[in-house]
Amino acid sequence: MTDLTFRRGVRPCLAALLVMLALSGCATNAFQREGQQLIEEGRYEEGLAKLEQAVHESPRDTRVHMTLSAQRERAVAALLASADRARIARDLTAAVRTYERVLTIEPANERARSALQEIEQLRNVTEMLRQAQLALRRGDPDSAERQVRQILVLDPRHEGALAFKREIEDLRVRSVTTYPQLRSKLAQPVSLEFRDGNMKQIFEVLARTAGINFIFDKDVKPDLRATLFVRQVPVEQAVELLLMQNQLQQKLINENTVVIYPDTPQKQREYQDLTIRTFYLSNTDAKTALNLVKTLLKSKDVFIDERLNTLTLRDTADAVRMAEKLLFAQGQPDPEVVLEVEVLEISRQRILDLGIRWPSVFTALSDELGPIEMLNQLKGIGSRRIAVDTGPVARINASDNDVNTLANPVIRVSNKEKARIHIGQRVPVVSATSTPSTQGPVITESIQYLEVGLKLEVEPTVHLNDEVLIKIGLEVSKATALAPTRNGTIPVQVDTRNAATVLRLKDGETQVLAGLMRNDHDITGDRIPGLGDIPGVGRLFGSNKDSIGKAELVLSITPRIVRNMPYMNPYDMEFTSGTEGSLRMRPDPGLRHAATALASVSQAVAAPAGAAAADLGAPDVAPASGIALSWSGPAQLKVGEETELVLRASAAQSFKSTTLQLAYDPAALRVVAVTEGDVMNRDGAISSFAPRIDEKNGRMFVALSRSGAQGASGEGALLRLRVVALQAQDAPASLRVTSVSAVGESNRPVSAPLPAALELPVVR
Repeated sequence: MTDLTFRRGVRPCLAALLVMLALSGCATNAFQREGQQLIEEGRYEEGLAKLEQAVHESPRDTRVHMTLSAQRERAVAALLASADRARIARDLTAAVRTYERVLTIEPANERARSALQEIEQLRNVTEMLRQAQLALRRGDPDSAERQVRQILVLDPRHEGALAFKREIEDLRVRSVTTYPQLRSKLAQPVSLEFRDGNMKQIFEVLARTAGINFIFDKDVKPDLRATLFVRQVPVEQAVELLLMQNQLQQKLINENTVVIYPDTPQKQREYQDLTIRTFYLSNTDAKTALNLVKTLLKSKDVFIDERLNTLTLRDTADAVRMAEKLLFAQGQPDPEVVLEVEVLEISRQRILDLGIRWPSVFTALSDELGPIEMLNQLKGIGSRRIAVDTGPVARINASDNDVNTLANPVIRVSNKEKARIHIGQRVPVVSATSTPSTQGPVITESIQYLEVGLKLEVEPTVHLNDEVLIKIGLEVSKATALAPTRNGTIPVQVDTRNAATVLRLKDGETQVLAGLMRNDHDITGDRIPGLGDIPGVGRLFGSNKDSIGKAELVLSITPRIVRNMPYMNPYDMEFTSGTEGSLRMRPDPGLRHAATALASVSQAVAAPAGAAAADLGAPDVAPASGIALSWSGPAQLKVGEETELVLRASAAQSFKSTTLQLAYDPAALRVVAVTEGDVMNRDGAISSFAPRIDEKNGRMFVALSRSGAQGASGEGALLRLRVVALQAQDAPASLRVTSVSAVGESNRPVSAPLPAALELPVVR
């Protein structure tokens, strides 16, 4: 083969190869550009189809694979946001259509599936509301409230459910206790002054003045004496102070009849009425509930049924009611999160085999030739008397191999539970043992299985601020069997790569872990000594083979919270429990005044015009001026800029605590931070501020309270919000207060009308 022939054969091959590569690259780039353009226009399905064609044209191009994965994730996120907005606007037809588009792109998307199921359940909202009303009529407010909560989970803005929920809350305030309340015929507070007076004579005076009947147990000592100086207190509190001073207790027969007995364990067993209540536990283990009740309430008569997961309690009415509140607060469903995991193992192998392989053996045909003649034969000069076994072979070989192993599992995990995924093989490992015997050694084999491949372990912890703490353990391993030993044991070599970390991500935030690489570089050559080492032209006298291998492991993880801890009303989380020696859940007079005021307002609204309100026999409630709320902020927002919005309060009547719920469009606004204003903590008072932001649904829950006897009043900032405008829209971005409740001194309700919504035009 002459040099000219070699060149003529190689050049067409190289040209054809280059043309094929250029055409393939052009087609791939065209598909990629067209696909991205379609995605920019919102035609996600068509754009992703073009990108899949680009992947088909260049299956070994990792950049095209990564582009397809990123654009698919972008399309899914955009469609989910659009569907959520349609659902909030109650355009259920558009929401269903958009969620179905998500499933065509990503069939395993749990968020879209759950949303479609919830929309399907919305058709039963009317029936659910009717069942809740029937439960309330039967006197079962707990079942009614559970039905209402299920409705509000499906549709947080359902007007009928919101109104019915307020009705249930008002009923709970009015009927916070089921036992009779001591009521005096005196509507105004009284002042009492007794110095070392006889106990029974004091009660006789109270009986004549307040219209209360006092009956004494036979074991109450007749010579008990008391000293009491109180001013402007209700008669009921004066009675309680007298009993407390002399270690006495009371049992209410009706609103104006009381039995007084010594506060001893024996008398308590005789007079205290006990209640039996069975609690069906949904999200709390029966043993945990048993430990909770015995630890906090010191209840003795408690029984649990692990088969039905129920707890039955026999105790006083106060203790049963406290157990109900405790089990409700502790029995919330566990948060759940869907982890979208993508594991990509990219193995690249580049092999370059370039040069001329010369024969390594020559055979002499004549012994008469000298060294010079032999060299001339090699050069083609003179007589050809030297035979070459094989001729020189030109080696032009460049191979490029990419192997992409892609795993894309979607895992739904409960809070603080571990999930494990194994994608690979269980490799048998044979081990042999030799046992000596009289007839020769006995060989016993045993097989154990070794898991190799991809192993992933995750353990999420869902926090109340919609962030997820994830413990991740990743291992990719490969097993290679080695030569057996003398005893027959087959050793296995395991190549492994491990990564363990802890991440804290927001709901929907994606984190990529990369850099687990392995690099291999092997060089082999076959050259003519001396000539093959010449720089530049050495490959003409030999061939070199370069093998370059590179393997990288990439992990992408995205948490999506399916269910978080629900918002808890302070009424369910905080309540009085009496003293160390006596459990009591008695409402204070202020709470009773609040219940009476709500009842009066309800009757006034329901009564026809000009009708007089009925006398309920309760103290008069002075009219309240209330709290006026208003928004302040810029006239408009610019996309991407951060600004401050202030919710101001003008309180003509002092208040000690308030709870607010706000709503906004999460597609137009993002709330960066919520901070407390200066109303609650002015004058050096200590305040409590507890905000919670639900970015997914565009809702905020804020609870504020103030310590001390004095409430907050005057004008100032109640809340400060830092917001960022996300995108310009035709309609202004709306920020509104959907509910507000305020409590003043002595637990009296304070009027707080809803302020007008803040409309913010968003411009570019």
